[in-house]
Amino acid sequence: MHYLTKAIGLYAAFSGKLARAMVFLSLAVMLFFLVSVSGKESAVMDELAHIPAGYSYLTKQDMRLNPEHPPLLKDLSALPLIFMDLDFPTGIKAWTADVNGQWVMGDEFLYKSGNDPDRIIFWSRMGSILLTVLLGFFIFKFGTEFFSGKVGLLALILFAFSPAVLAHGKYVTTDVAAAFGFFTATFYFLRYLKEPTRKNLVWAGVFFGIAQALKFSLVLLIPFFIGIALLWALSHHDRRMVWRWMGRVFVIFAIGYIGIIWPLYQFHVWNYPAGVTDPAHIQEIAAVTQRYCPELNKDRVGPSQYRDTACNLKTFRPHALADAIVWMSDKPVLRPLAQYAHGVLMVGQRTAGGNTTYFLGEVSIRAWWYYFPVVYLIKEPLAGHVLSLAALVILCAYLGKKRILSALRKRHGETLRRLLREHFAAATAILLVLYYWGVSMLGNLNIGVRHIIPTLPFIFLLVADIILTYLGRRPSFELNLSLDTVKRIASFYFVKAWHYAALCVIVLWYVISTIAHYPYFTSYFNELIGGSKNGHRYVADSNLDWGQDMKRLAQFTKDNNINKIRVAYFGAGSPDYYLKDKYIPWWSSRGAEPGWYAISATFLDEAFGLPVGKYVRAEQDSYPWLRGKTPVTVIGNSIFVYRLE
Repeated sequence: MHYLTKAIGLYAAFSGKLARAMVFLSLAVMLFFLVSVSGKESAVMDELAHIPAGYSYLTKQDMRLNPEHPPLLKDLSALPLIFMDLDFPTGIKAWTADVNGQWVMGDEFLYKSGNDPDRIIFWSRMGSILLTVLLGFFIFKFGTEFFSGKVGLLALILFAFSPAVLAHGKYVTTDVAAAFGFFTATFYFLRYLKEPTRKNLVWAGVFFGIAQALKFSLVLLIPFFIGIALLWALSHHDRRMVWRWMGRVFVIFAIGYIGIIWPLYQFHVWNYPAGVTDPAHIQEIAAVTQRYCPELNKDRVGPSQYRDTACNLKTFRPHALADAIVWMSDKPVLRPLAQYAHGVLMVGQRTAGGNTTYFLGEVSIRAWWYYFPVVYLIKEPLAGHVLSLAALVILCAYLGKKRILSALRKRHGETLRRLLREHFAAATAILLVLYYWGVSMLGNLNIGVRHIIPTLPFIFLLVADIILTYLGRRPSFELNLSLDTVKRIASFYFVKAWHYAALCVIVLWYVISTIAHYPYFTSYFNELIGGSKNGHRYVADSNLDWGQDMKRLAQFTKDNNINKIRVAYFGAGSPDYYLKDKYIPWWSSRGAEPGWYAISATFLDEAFGLPVGKYVRAEQDSYPWLRGKTPVTVIGNSIFVYRLE
């Protein structure tokens, strides 16, 4: 018995060391991919606004740029920049006059002020990469705490080799940062529900506040946390404690907003002019908000939090809410919260307004309810969908065995409460995925799989938990010393071994499928549509073409001795900077002439797609002179290069 115990101990120690090695290896490989690809890619669209905004926040304590996104991710990304000798052009109109002149400022700061844009972009991305790697660690940490070490490890592997994560986890954009906030806030909240100590209460509040400082859409956590706390109380026969739990949840919100958001925004508006004192200027701003003044004279009425809030929210409905935020914007104590609310309302406007989008051969300014399911289906590895389907089948079989539907029909509350108590973390993850996907599918902003990245860690944990729980089951038949029992045990473990082998093969397929597309993770598409070369037939924008390949286009022109090239580029990498005198700005209505052309896939898709709804496209904007032409090459699957004779 002593030797058996010792052997079991050695096996456990070896398994623990192997698991830690796998965690380290997964995070290290992910870090390598993120960092190495960052140096190869040009700035993507939103980075043109986010990078200069972050630098201005830390060096100027002024948040006039890019208020529609919270500052924390931009702050992290700007930290390396404050140690560089950079010229920030505060003398241009984008800073001295314009309302949110983020795009002009980005172009000036990166490409026209004598700074090194590649160095700035590379080091700016380190903040996003840090959050992505930390999120991987938290997936393993909370997967181990709430499920098991094996579940945490498998979920981490799925996360670390997700093409969507490797694509967007390096950019100075808020998508993977939102996933970090969503995931950590939710699991610190679950930890508090499980162990309601003051320490866990404070941590839940802190991470809720961090989530709000990373992405405005994470206000969705407010109703979700209220609902989960209510579900927790009811599942534990704690109806008398419902109101006490509601109070605790609101304490968490208060810690987040008063302890994190208020001081963070106070720092960011410290040197941002609060308001205007000239009565004539106040009347001019009021005219803009009342919609009978077509345009504000921004040279005369310079930047201030009051002016910018009024101008940005002039079309927001309901007007009363916008007016309240404008009123708060120059009040000393309320200014930080007003700036936060200003951003939240801007996101609401943006979502309601929609975006011109190409999808499945159509172009529209309105959304398709099935956009995200289709994009998720073709943008994540097929092996991952096989695992998800297997998990869904297992889950349905489990629920059937537990007679859950029957319990729902017969209102057997105790059966449901017991199931919730046993699997509360998994139930929370399921509800969160359904909730977030439901909001996304009903929204009017269809511009990329990146918008559902916040749900991926929960999906990976659920898939890992369901499959590994199934594989870890023990024999359900009675054990005795009969030959029949021996045969049944042998058969059971033989099948189990095959299932584990199949899992290993599928996970290996998942990993190889992603690695095979290095370094083109942004334009990754799976085998269902024939791979990345066919992605442009289905979707565009940040799913495929966000401007990441301008440096590769410049290298192509150098390798092929191209002296002039006509370019229609969608992105934030400057053709003037990278192509210099080779660059000829071009667009459809300029027609065709002999020579080289480089056209972004997003522009071609919107030109060739079928206009639907209220979207109208002029014939001269349809690139009729490129129809039927075969490109010489496609740079990174996102820029089509033609040579016309």
